Amino acid sequence: MTDRKTDKFQGCCQLNFNILPANKPAAVDAGFWVQATASGEICGYDCGGSISISAEGLIPLGVYTVWFETDRGLRPAAPTDAVYTADGFDPNRLVVNSDGILNYYVGPLNFNPFRGIPLNGSKSTAIIYGVVIGFNSYRTTNGTVPGEFNVNFFEQLRADVNFRTVSKTAPGNSV
Repeated sequence: MTDRKTDKFQGCCQLNFNILPANKPAAVDAGFWVQATASGEICGYDCGGSISISAEGLIPLGVYTVWFETDRGLRPAAPTDAVYTADGFDPNRLVVNSDGILNYYVGPLNFNPFRGIPLNGSKSTAIIYGVVIGFNSYRTTNGTVPGEFNVNFFEQLRADVNFRTVSKTAPGNSV
């Protein structure tokens, strides 16, 4: 992946999520956990970008967060200037409806996700490789960190960001 020219990527990329069956809370039935499905799209342009996700089969009324998986760890799937309170009202927080369905849209991001996430006070970026949807079992969020893995934060779904499939079409018209 180091040979890609991220400055040339503009357009949209479909997100195809896979279930992570081993990362479930003990109180959740394994058969239920693996029923979750999700799809989405990530878009990036010179002036910014967006991410949208739809999922079903999640824990009804469950609290979830969405993360960019990067070469520098998980980063919130939200603008870099978002305010994080870590009291359950973070911008990447999702509350699933009573039918286990969620729809998530963040736009605009204040960066092109295909070029990476700008890191505070530096010219460096965190390169995005995937998107993670995680369940927060304590029903709260933890600010700019996911929480303690397999204790109060459980990765349930993951999608690769496939730079080879970025289309140069308008948002919503990706390949």
